[in-house]
Amino acid sequence: MQRDRVLSLLSPLLLLLIWELAVAIGWLNRIFYPPPSEVFITLSNLVASGQILRDAGISLTRVALGFLLGGVPAIVLGLLMGISASIRALFRPIAAAIYPIPKIALLPMIIVSLGIGEESKIATIAISVFFMVVLNVAASVLQVDPRFFEVARSFGARGTALFWTVALPGSLPGIMASIKLGMGYALTLIVGVEFVGANTGVGHLIWQSYEVYAIDRMIAALVVVALIGWLATVLLDELEYLLVPWQSASVRIRETRMQQYARTWWRAMRPWSYSAAIIPVLLGACIAAYSGQFSLWLLVLTLVGSIAIQGGTNLINDYYDFQKGTDQPGAIGTGDAILRGELTPRQVFAGGIVAFAVGSAIGLYLVSVSGPLIFWLGVISVAVGFFYTAGPFALAYNGLGEIAVFIFMGPVMVVGSYYVQAGTVSLPIVLASLPVGFLVAAILHANNLRDLETDRASGKRTLATILGRSGAQLEYYLLVGGAYLALLLLVVIGIVPWFTLISLATLPLALRLMRIAGSTSEPLALQPVLRQTAQLHLQFGTLMVAGWIVATMA
Repeated sequence: MQRDRVLSLLSPLLLLLIWELAVAIGWLNRIFYPPPSEVFITLSNLVASGQILRDAGISLTRVALGFLLGGVPAIVLGLLMGISASIRALFRPIAAAIYPIPKIALLPMIIVSLGIGEESKIATIAISVFFMVVLNVAASVLQVDPRFFEVARSFGARGTALFWTVALPGSLPGIMASIKLGMGYALTLIVGVEFVGANTGVGHLIWQSYEVYAIDRMIAALVVVALIGWLATVLLDELEYLLVPWQSASVRIRETRMQQYARTWWRAMRPWSYSAAIIPVLLGACIAAYSGQFSLWLLVLTLVGSIAIQGGTNLINDYYDFQKGTDQPGAIGTGDAILRGELTPRQVFAGGIVAFAVGSAIGLYLVSVSGPLIFWLGVISVAVGFFYTAGPFALAYNGLGEIAVFIFMGPVMVVGSYYVQAGTVSLPIVLASLPVGFLVAAILHANNLRDLETDRASGKRTLATILGRSGAQLEYYLLVGGAYLALLLLVVIGIVPWFTLISLATLPLALRLMRIAGSTSEPLALQPVLRQTAQLHLQFGTLMVAGWIVATMA
């Protein structure tokens, strides 16, 4: 097994080496076959300039929209065709007749109908994916063993119950196979579609490079397409592993050490906390869209950069909490990979620095397309994330944790996200960020409220240890209640659209959490308050974002 993994790594490297040597000694013409070293330099320049990132983002957006518009209806119709003989008889002949037609041949007809803009490109992907997926899904349902349906009927299952308990689970492996085929076909087709009438996208870059005979740039773009296809396959394999666990023996006979290592790092970075980084970014982008400024590609980059900085902060915090003796074995809520022996302190520290570097690299690109404010916001955010637990005056150890989190995971992130989209900022944007700022600070304070006694014993000074139990409970009330009061006030004075009042639907959960936080001092009883405060932040923020989206569309 180890030998096979080594060979899998060596084979592409050997091919690149042979290619490089063949060009160097003159077996291959450098003009027609530039060496890998030259291609990688060109690829680096394309990444540094941002061109390949923009084109890849645009192509992926087209694929994603086309896949959703074509794949989701195809899955639904395919399931119905598999269950119902009448629906199958009605739609299968049409699907079977259209499926063999090369979909790129339909592009001229689609352009005549929809024009040469984005609609025709997305529609081509949607049509191509639809007919491939619908036939494969229908076939998957038909392959489910009829005895499974008989057993379900014997236990009283009828109609929709048969669908949810037998048809859907039984056909899930086939559905996932169909999605993989459809995604691969969509990635292949988008390149060809972008050859015609496109000014952006990876396909346009390949065709443009061909026209000026920039073979190195053309191959660099092909490398990007290959990487996108590989990443899509990996992600879909992981999704299949989660959705079809009973097929694990066929999907994944044995997890490799590399996969286990990746899972260890994923847990160490505490992905459950990423909603605190995602919600403010989405809110800032939605406010910008409300004012008529929005770029999906910039939003995706901002989200990835924000999550990278959040992950780096989590790792650095774990490292310094361990070094300072705050995290102890058996502590409630500790999710530290160091204490579990999965990673060494040095590895965790290095991982945090790498995550900060990824977030910073994305930030530098955003500076180039948005403006200098992002640079300063990024520098300060990384510094706050690092010195939250690092250094002799760590923010979390001197009663400044909630204040830092409120400022930098509330107004700073919302303003930064808005600025990336709109290139400007104003006081109303800062005010609109206050409700999510209150709630993200409440998450941290719920943690400190739970750990009040252990933090006091270890010498960690938080607002909870400074204020005492009753004062800390009052602070929790003010943070949670402040989110709702701020939202109401912002709606009344006209800064925030009234559609965002849908966030008030989370008020019962908020009241229950405040009641629990104020009635007990037991860490075990307060542990659910921490988790559910994070859920409250996610639900409140999601509904607030939804309110802005509705207001934009209204």
